[in-house]
Amino acid sequence: MTYGYADPQYAPYAPAPVELPRQSAPPSVHTVAILHYLSGLLQLAAAAALATLATDGVLARQTDLLAPSRAGQLAYLVAGGIALSGLITIVLGRKLQRGRQWARILMIIWTLLGIAGAVLATASTGDVRAAAGLTFPALYLILLNTRAARSWFRWHTW
Repeated sequence: MTYGYADPQYAPYAPAPVELPRQSAPPSVHTVAILHYLSGLLQLAAAAALATLATDGVLARQTDLLAPSRAGQLAYLVAGGIALSGLITIVLGRKLQRGRQWARILMIIWTLLGIAGAVLATASTGDVRAAAGLTFPALYLILLNTRAARSWFRWHTW
C-alpha cells in the first residue's frame, strides 16, 4: 500500500490510518450494563410489590407500631425511593454502555464504597457471610478496568 505516494519507498513515512470509533462497547462493559439493567428491574419489581401490599392494606394489618394510615404512607414513600433507585440504576447502566466516562468514574467510586462497606460489615460482625457482598463490587471493579473498557470510555475504541 503506497498511501498516495508515487514512490513506495516513502510509504513508511505516511500517517497511520485512523482507527474509527466502534459502535458497540466491549463485552466487559456489556456485562456490567446488563447486570445494572437486571438490578434496576428487580428494584422496580420490589417497589411495585411494596406499593401493592400497601394498597391492599396488608402492611397496615401487620404493623402494630404505626397507625394503619401511617403504615401505608410510609410504604408508599419507601416504594417510591426504591423505584427511583431502580430508575437511576438503569440509567447508569445505559450511560456505561454508551461509554460515558463520568458514569465509569461514578461506578468505580460507588464500587469502592461497596467494597469498604462489605469489609467493615465482615470485620464488625465477624460473620463470613457478609463477605458475599464483595462479589458484585469486585466484579464491577475488575470489568470496568480492563484495557478494552478503559479504551471504550476514553476513545470509543477497543
